[in-house]
Amino acid sequence: MTVRGVIFDLGSTLMYFDADWEDVVSRGVADTLAFFRSKRVKLDEGALAGTFVAERQAGREIAHRTQREVTCTDSLRAALEKVEAPPEAFPLVAEAVRVYFGPEEAAWKAYPDAKTVLKGLFAQGYRLGLLSNATDDPFVQRLVNRLELRAWLSPTFSSAGLGFRKPLREPFGLILSRWNLPPEAVIMVGDTLNADILGAHNTGMRGVLLTADEPPWNDQDRETIFPDATIPALTELPSLIESWQDRRVV
Repeated sequence: MTVRGVIFDLGSTLMYFDADWEDVVSRGVADTLAFFRSKRVKLDEGALAGTFVAERQAGREIAHRTQREVTCTDSLRAALEKVEAPPEAFPLVAEAVRVYFGPEEAAWKAYPDAKTVLKGLFAQGYRLGLLSNATDDPFVQRLVNRLELRAWLSPTFSSAGLGFRKPLREPFGLILSRWNLPPEAVIMVGDTLNADILGAHNTGMRGVLLTADEPPWNDQDRETIFPDATIPALTELPSLIESWQDRRVV
């Protein structure tokens, strides 16, 4: 069937991480503590730092096991409760989460060819959307805006906003329903086998693996999850889509 829509992952698909991960996380935690301090909230900062990091890790493990997202907001609230933070800390959580993500947000850069590929596909009439596993939806939406990708992507969904994660069928189904397209007419492009490609296959879609910066944990799934195509760069996507067409997109 003719391809009429493309769903993209975000991290390591349309953008790449240009920093040291541990340093970024450390700076995010430090900035969060400084934020509460600036608001004159009295906290055991050492306890909160360790507890917040532990809650973030526990949340990732729960999300991976259940495919239900545990947001950064959930983790920070839980950490504040465990260190018996004063009541005035809790109304500040949303702003504190934004501060926490500041260093990470600055470290993500758009791939040089991302906007060119999106603009070209959009001009040809393809529906383009975004589906990202992430622990904070405002963070994802800010990145889409800062990297100037918004003009071509609709919808821009995250697991934090939806509540469930790839590879469940539900988030893919929401996009298909919005576009009023069958799964056979839409492809998923991403860097992970166990989320992007498996999610596409669970939904009856074709999955394209982008290997520009694929994660090491893909190795554990190479014998069980097989992409319909593999490309080393986004620039190869338009010709791949054209090769799958059986008629012109209208």
